[in-house]
Amino acid sequence: MSRITLTRAAREALRDEEVVFFDWHVTGLCCADAGEFSVRPLRRSRLPRQARRLGTDLVYAHPTAWVHLAELPVTIDCRPLWRWRHFTTDLPPDAGLRCCLGRPIPGR
Repeated sequence: MSRITLTRAAREALRDEEVVFFDWHVTGLCCADAGEFSVRPLRRSRLPRQARRLGTDLVYAHPTAWVHLAELPVTIDCRPLWRWRHFTTDLPPDAGLRCCLGRPIPGR
């Protein structure tokens, strides 16, 4: 079971009918599993058909990202940057590559 937590700032930053979406970006040429996560707000109606729910009804993930995040404790925060909302996580910057290479994330 997923252990995803949204801070108060992240919950308040979401607009009506929006969810947080973990996307997966392929960075490897030899296999689609090598990649990185990004997190962004997305209207429910715009969620990709294959998106999978991560714990709460407010967080969804691309299927490849879901596989890596399903058991990790992750905190999502939102920090405003001028007029934009910038959603961040407490995952290390190379979490996607570490997960797909079988290297554990320290403290997780």
